[in-house]
Amino acid sequence: MKKSQKIINPLWTIMKLSSIQLMLLLIATAYGHAHTSEAQQLLSQRVSIKVEQKQIREALSILESSANVKFVYSLQLLPVDRKITLQMEDKQLSEVLESMFRPDQISFKQIRNKIILKRSERTVSEIPQLEPLAPAPIGRAIDRTITGLVKDDTGEALPGVSITIKGTASGTSTDVEGKFSLSIPNDNVTLVFSFVGYIAQEVQPGIQTSIQVALKPDTKALEEVVVIGYGTAKRQDFTGSVSSLKMEGSSIALMPNMNALEALKGSLPGLNIGASNTAGGQPSVDVRGQNSINGSNEPLIVLDGVVFLGNLADINPSDIASFDVLKDATSAAAYGSRSANGVIAITTKRGKVGKPVITLNSSIGFQTWQNRPEMMKGEEWIKVVNARNKYAEGSTNWMKPGELANLAAGKETNWLDQVTRTGVIQTHQAAVSGASERVSYYMSTAYDKNKGIVIGDGFDRISLSGKVKANITDWLEVGVDAGYSKRTYTGTDPLIGRNSNPNAAQPETRFAANINEAQTMSPYGVMYRDEMGNLEKYPYTQSAINPLWGVNDGTRSNQDVRLNYRINSNAVINVPWVEGLSYRVNLLYNITSNESGNFTNERFYVQEGEGLNRYSPSTIQGFLTNANGVINTYGNKSYVFDNIINYKNAFGKHGIDLTLVATRDHQQYQLVSSSGNNFAANGNTTLDMWGLHKATVQRVNLDANERSNIGYLARASYSYDDKYFFTGSYRRDGASVFGANNKWANFMAAGVAWKLTSEEFLKSFAPLNNLKVKFSFGQNGNQGIAPFATLSTIANAASGGSRYEWSNQLGVINYGLYQSALGNSDLGWETTTSWNAGFESAWLNNRLFLDLDMYYGKTTDQIFTRNIPVMTGFKTIRTSMGQVNNRGVEITVRSVNLKSRDLSWNTSFTFWQNRNKLARLYGEDNDGDGREDDDIANNLFIGQPLGTIFGYEQIGIVQQGDAEYIALTGAAPGAPKYRDIDGKPGITPDDRKILGYAQENFRLNMSNNVNYRNFELYVMLTGTFGGGNRFLRANQDAYMTAGTGRFNDNMVSKPYWTPENASNEYPSAYFTGDGRFLGLQSRAFVRLQDVTLSYRFKPEWISRLKMNSAKIFVSARNLARFTKWEGGDPETGTTVRQNTFPVPTSFSIGANISF
Repeated sequence: MKKSQKIINPLWTIMKLSSIQLMLLLIATAYGHAHTSEAQQLLSQRVSIKVEQKQIREALSILESSANVKFVYSLQLLPVDRKITLQMEDKQLSEVLESMFRPDQISFKQIRNKIILKRSERTVSEIPQLEPLAPAPIGRAIDRTITGLVKDDTGEALPGVSITIKGTASGTSTDVEGKFSLSIPNDNVTLVFSFVGYIAQEVQPGIQTSIQVALKPDTKALEEVVVIGYGTAKRQDFTGSVSSLKMEGSSIALMPNMNALEALKGSLPGLNIGASNTAGGQPSVDVRGQNSINGSNEPLIVLDGVVFLGNLADINPSDIASFDVLKDATSAAAYGSRSANGVIAITTKRGKVGKPVITLNSSIGFQTWQNRPEMMKGEEWIKVVNARNKYAEGSTNWMKPGELANLAAGKETNWLDQVTRTGVIQTHQAAVSGASERVSYYMSTAYDKNKGIVIGDGFDRISLSGKVKANITDWLEVGVDAGYSKRTYTGTDPLIGRNSNPNAAQPETRFAANINEAQTMSPYGVMYRDEMGNLEKYPYTQSAINPLWGVNDGTRSNQDVRLNYRINSNAVINVPWVEGLSYRVNLLYNITSNESGNFTNERFYVQEGEGLNRYSPSTIQGFLTNANGVINTYGNKSYVFDNIINYKNAFGKHGIDLTLVATRDHQQYQLVSSSGNNFAANGNTTLDMWGLHKATVQRVNLDANERSNIGYLARASYSYDDKYFFTGSYRRDGASVFGANNKWANFMAAGVAWKLTSEEFLKSFAPLNNLKVKFSFGQNGNQGIAPFATLSTIANAASGGSRYEWSNQLGVINYGLYQSALGNSDLGWETTTSWNAGFESAWLNNRLFLDLDMYYGKTTDQIFTRNIPVMTGFKTIRTSMGQVNNRGVEITVRSVNLKSRDLSWNTSFTFWQNRNKLARLYGEDNDGDGREDDDIANNLFIGQPLGTIFGYEQIGIVQQGDAEYIALTGAAPGAPKYRDIDGKPGITPDDRKILGYAQENFRLNMSNNVNYRNFELYVMLTGTFGGGNRFLRANQDAYMTAGTGRFNDNMVSKPYWTPENASNEYPSAYFTGDGRFLGLQSRAFVRLQDVTLSYRFKPEWISRLKMNSAKIFVSARNLARFTKWEGGDPETGTTVRQNTFPVPTSFSIGANISF
């Protein structure tokens, strides 16, 4: 193992990296303050606008969106409520403003990246003549002048701020440098400073002649809105636990994400995203850990407010605007029966008011090994195999003639080099969007391609999407969203592990190069059989097949094409005569049509022997009976129909939000599989899978299932005086997949929150800007079982051990049907009952944010396949029993470290810990010890987490002097040595103990976002950590030479045991495994997950090219990893390295341009 891969303490690594960042940023800060930014020519860009009887404030908002500018003005000086009619096409922004404000004597000027609007200076003739002032009464103070400077919270001057003397109409505004001068009548006046987007501030200058004022942004005006079930809510008003990630304009969106989930990795607490190691693969995902033992633990996906029954791979990541992850019972309860594992709500992009905007996003990059195994050189490999054979077989004469010839010629083959390559990843997207007064639209097309590191592994996707919304009248709004995608995989067989839902299966890699075989091959094998580049199937022996055999050599072929069509139509009626009352209907229709197939011809089955004649046509013809193929056509049709009534209004200090929902969805799956084998003559296999009709044996298999759900929801939210908040919901669900006696269930939830900073006793506490405490409680369900699982089923007696048959007069055998499974009409829902408590806070003028959530839940009625007495005629039945408890804590810390005109630096820390425990199982105590029995065979232990590692504790290596241990156990010197726990002779099953847990103790992620002028740097670190032996995993092949054959090639040479080198850590080279050795290692790691550096071009540089904006960037993913784990990637879930596809390191360059 390389030294660079070792760490003593991953937290120390983070501290060192943070220190380096801090030093670099301090240098950047000093440099940034020494330079001023250049003026940007915004007024010269060309725009178009059409408004009819609209207020000036609305017209300015349109210009801000279409021209990407910011207007600064005073409400007291600008007639923002005056209505205008204006239509101008392709005019300079300055011309448009002149036409808009000509009657109002308003002038404008560009200051840095803002346009200042103010009253024009009038000539003497324009100044109205005023009556002479009467002499001041005796004793009245003479007016004096006060000057000052107004800045924002970053220290930047604010031009256009309105300053008035409270209770009068007298006032002024700041100039372009934020300065002002005002005459005041006495020292007791109060000055009011107001500016759009900032909190108004009152100041009493007293006897001061010059003052300085800093205005704070009005965060309440910019309150974040989160997506919840069948609606939205202000985060400040919500009682549940929701984590959000905005994608539009973020550095995360610049990464080449093949799957929407990849963008979420490490960004949100409580959301675990696994690693993807195949081209176009979908990573694993769970929210707050594992609740179900045998059911699904994946969260529900909601797309633009509607339950999404398709595959996430069909959603183009570039179309996504934001994610909201609903984690607790209150936030997810709206989806009742399917929300026990949390909800991921995805909101896609939409058009914004203004002229059409064309956006082009493109990136291209390459992928390499992040942790490439070290293959042994030939001499080292011979030494290892010699050592194994010397003690195992007493012979070192083991090399085959082909190996000896290559050894003599000095030819070596690194088989890992032969089956891998530099991967290529590219993403391209074009979109057009915009909106007018009545219609908004967004349309995009994208192409994504990923050529994997392992030869034969590939993926590409073409996608189209469109979204149109139209306000037909003031009370009627209609919309339609549509999407299409075509995904093509190479080197995969999608039906492996398909179960009843092909969309849920990650692509398998059966038709890509055999990376496992490549890491166990002799380095002296033969790659090609001739100079024409034809592969040799048996490089040196029939027990070892060329890992590239069957990959792009004409012996096998496969295809996997997956099509998806979806259309979501919706309508909203805002009832005119009842303010706040609306009715919404959604209808989502989704079709998935997949075609896959593979074919293996006779040439694939050639056998060793006959020299090179085995590849001759006459020899190959003998294997026509082995040729075989299959074509699968399968797909899903589904619809979701929602009816939503909402009433939202405020009455003084009281606010209410009432929602009623009736929803229904239906899914239908079907599969037609045609297969053939045994082709009788040469030429019959020429058409590959399209010639199955020429097979001697032909079969057609059919599979179909369907499921339906119906649900009703009532939810009420109430707030009082922006202090106290309450949410309650009740949902009733019915599902066709459950037993006849348990098809319906009820799910209730409630939550409360208290905003303490709205109370008088905290308003004066300056360091604290926001503090809200919250608590929620409720139930959610899990219906993650297949259709018909509760029913008794019958099977054809032609297969299986239980059958009966008879023949007719012609001797044709007829097979009967028999009952193959026993149904359970009482099988019902897995129900999760949970509570969540926490707080959300903001400190130090909104520079520091701290959020905390603690939760506890229990999932009852776990679905199990239970053994039953065979006298019933059956062996098992599916039933509900058992309970799993789940607890955890989540902490998020966000800080604004630096914020100035040229430099800003934000940091985010997320910490979460999750631990589950099996509380109940079968309820049996067969051994009479007073506690419920464990299910050791299925690795289930009462009172322990799921995924417990149970086995024999290794205490070293058997040495030659361990005579007593050898006599009692029969172990040979060099074998692992285990602890005797029960005191009985030898090592018995009772010597097993709990050694560790597959689940980590906690996760810690850190991201930094630094903006310096037009540069932006984004860095994310992710890590999992464990304590002692609490995060272990079996890893035999990474720990030592497994000895599965004398041609096994170890990945890294280790100091294995020999009589001369009596290692007490690594077994001998000839140790072949005894069923007890686990080779436990910690999977804790720190990963440099994402790095992005981008540059945004200045408007004056690109305006000549008619561009609104342009950005270029470089990015890297999985750049470095620090761990003691010697296997593949710690997050792939497999225990050995040989059969694991690598999790790649990706490097990309790209550009984002808008017109």
